[in-house]
Amino acid sequence: MRAPTILTTTLFILYTTFGFADEGWKAGTAVCDITPPAGIWLAGYAMRDRPAEGAIHPLWVKALSLQNAQKKTVVIVSSDILGFTAEMSQKIKKTVQEKTGVEPGDILLNSSHTHSGPVVGDSLIAMYPLDNNIEQLQKINHYTEELVRKVTDTILSAVTNLKPAKVYSAKGVVRFAVNRRNNKEAEIETIYDYKGPVDHSVPVLAVKDEQKETFLAIVFAYACHATVLSGYQWCGDYPGYAQLELEQIYPDAKALFVAGCGADINPLPRRTIALAQQYGKELALSVVRAIEDTLQALPPSLKTSFETITLPLETPLTKEELQQISDDTKKAEYIRRSANYLLKGLEKGLPLRISYPYPIQVWNIGGFPLIALGGEVVIDYAISIKQKIHPNAMVLGYSNDLMSYIPSVRIIREGGYEGDTSQLEYEMPAKWKEEIEELIMHSVQNSWNKIK
Repeated sequence: MRAPTILTTTLFILYTTFGFADEGWKAGTAVCDITPPAGIWLAGYAMRDRPAEGAIHPLWVKALSLQNAQKKTVVIVSSDILGFTAEMSQKIKKTVQEKTGVEPGDILLNSSHTHSGPVVGDSLIAMYPLDNNIEQLQKINHYTEELVRKVTDTILSAVTNLKPAKVYSAKGVVRFAVNRRNNKEAEIETIYDYKGPVDHSVPVLAVKDEQKETFLAIVFAYACHATVLSGYQWCGDYPGYAQLELEQIYPDAKALFVAGCGADINPLPRRTIALAQQYGKELALSVVRAIEDTLQALPPSLKTSFETITLPLETPLTKEELQQISDDTKKAEYIRRSANYLLKGLEKGLPLRISYPYPIQVWNIGGFPLIALGGEVVIDYAISIKQKIHPNAMVLGYSNDLMSYIPSVRIIREGGYEGDTSQLEYEMPAKWKEEIEELIMHSVQNSWNKIK
């Protein structure tokens, strides 16, 4: 009867000595201050007429790396910017892959979409009165180069400083998000029956230091525009205040806000610092409650999928139509500038777009679904994905590329800003075809079926 005991002991020694044992999760975090100097243009609003004048609080980029027992590594990045361009994302991911081997599809670059952050790259550049401001454009380009370097270095730091960890999911709820297409902002404090779809859930991915049993990182999402503020100072808006609050409550943790599919959702009422602080604290406390009441341990398993699909546009505007828009003094200045940017492209021999390569990221983190979509994604997608995949899924927009709004069939048919008129400011020469919703949903469902 001694042989099994000896064999078991020998196997245990081999496993522990040579690292064959299942090691569980490892995690690493890193942060970097990305606050620009005063004097750079703020992103998100066409009505601003001058650059930033200072900061309310710092802007940050933060990274969380997770590694499973098989050494597969993924990285989640949160950032206090309007959004990453495709060019920025490609540069960052290529450098990280060359230095660490982490695949581009295993790096998720999300932005909070704060409208109190800097203009980066050429994102929405036609919205701002900068076409003849060489000095300002040079400042933006210099800052963008620095930002790419800082994001890359932050990811590298997170990936190369792993420690044993435990990973959990949780789910909270907070209710300041309002469908802006169906409720008038000016009347919001006298409305008692809000209309339109909304998702008030707060999905959470929490990581503990295995040795200390303290929280190492808290990733949390909400589907709502970061547009409480519209002034001339740098600020993370309500997501920034939420992260500050959580890091006071959990002093060993890095709090990472990631933006959900809130393209047609606003925080209402809004426009004051006190409201941004209030919503930030409400969101932070919803995360605390989720951690206290709903925390679920996740096994050390990682499966990922990344796909780029082609989304088709309707027939582009003609050169003559663009010229009419550019010349129409009754139209908003930024609309005329947008048309003019496309005309300049035609003069250089650049054809108008008829489609766009769209990034879709689907991860299975120990059974927890994380879906990250590019662009400004409307709430319909989050609701549909949760209904088809899992009600507790973390469904994100504003990830890896900010090319335009991504409306559902319903919103394309309704028209309005998210379904039609916003396209031109993103230098898109036409509306999306209605089939984009089916294409995106099919890709998400198919990818999840492969890795669930």
